[in-house]
Amino acid sequence: MKNIFTLFSILLFIANVSVAQKKGNLKSGLTSNHKSSQYSQKKGATAKSNTSKKATDLDESEKRKSASDEDITSESFSDSKNNITGIWKGYFVQHSFGFLEDRYRFEVQLAQMANNALNGVTYSYKTTEFYGKAEAKGINTTKTNNIIINELKLVDLKISGQNEACLMTCYLEYSKMGDLETLTGTYSSRKLNNKNDDCGSGKVYLEKRPTSDFVKEDFVTKRENELKKKVKPLGKKHTTSKTLAKSSPSKRPVIKPGAEENLLDKPEKRITPAPETVVIPKKEELSKTPAPPPVTTFSTPEVLRSRSNEIVKTITTEAKEFKVDLYDNGEVDGDRISVYHNNQLIVSNKTLTDKPISFTIKANENSPVHEFVMVAENLGSIPPNTALMIVTAGEKRYELFITSTEQKNAVVKIVYKGD
Repeated sequence: MKNIFTLFSILLFIANVSVAQKKGNLKSGLTSNHKSSQYSQKKGATAKSNTSKKATDLDESEKRKSASDEDITSESFSDSKNNITGIWKGYFVQHSFGFLEDRYRFEVQLAQMANNALNGVTYSYKTTEFYGKAEAKGINTTKTNNIIINELKLVDLKISGQNEACLMTCYLEYSKMGDLETLTGTYSSRKLNNKNDDCGSGKVYLEKRPTSDFVKEDFVTKRENELKKKVKPLGKKHTTSKTLAKSSPSKRPVIKPGAEENLLDKPEKRITPAPETVVIPKKEELSKTPAPPPVTTFSTPEVLRSRSNEIVKTITTEAKEFKVDLYDNGEVDGDRISVYHNNQLIVSNKTLTDKPISFTIKANENSPVHEFVMVAENLGSIPPNTALMIVTAGEKRYELFITSTEQKNAVVKIVYKGD
């Protein structure tokens, strides 16, 4: 009995040890799996964090690149947006006694710098009464399109009678409608000898024009060339690579002896069309059709080739006859002109006065285009050479202010369009 109890105790001890080992293995396995899971999660989180960081860095890099591109673009176009560099021509009107208006011709040549500062010269003239050229400075506020131009000093002056020289300050606004660019606003002025003494005020109207009535200033030409170089096209350039397919050399087919003729392309059979039947009209039928009158053309005179020709206006009319009258624009100051009609001289070295130089032109379908070129033979007492041209076509009347110099002719076209 005692031996049996001892054997039972030994078996019970062995069973307890086995159970303890299984529990230890299970606990060890859970711990190992837990650590492995934590490691995997930690590794995954680390990888995700690295991926997110790389994506963030990439986004920041793209943003910096985009911002850089925008800065380059804005820098390239900051000088060209609303840039008023160039030649502006028009007039200013001085208010006198609250009712009367005294009109002067006005030209402004401007160069707008990178900081929107303006360098310029102004030309003011009115027949023989007044002519002045002044140096000017100013500023262009591009956000509001407001411009201030301040005359600093006169560099050339011709004045008559009791007139007095003044310096102007212009307060203008830039506007663009289609191809027409304008500067409009008001001005105030101060006397040249006493800057505190008011010299009158009025309104200003200017249009941007390609040419000057005087000499184009070098600083304007230089700035225009700089702006042309700075302007770049918007957007990124996309380059497309063209892949050229490699053509493998064609193998010469194996031809049996006697079949070499199969290598030659057989010519296609061409069908010769039947000749057309031409009906020759009789001499009597030919004589019935009236021949159009010959159009006489003249070679271009040297004065039209050597000077630039600026088109002032093109008039379209249904009138078969129109009259042209030429006057001096203002007081007579000795301006002399010649006029060419379709390269033919019709007015030769005539002086413009308050009495018209007149001529009448007839138009028809065979000669619908009539081009008149006004050539300055001199500049008169006060440059440039100016004229008032009145065109009467049927019931319509056109008044044109013509300006020409020794470098530039003025062109007016009248086109007949039929009934």
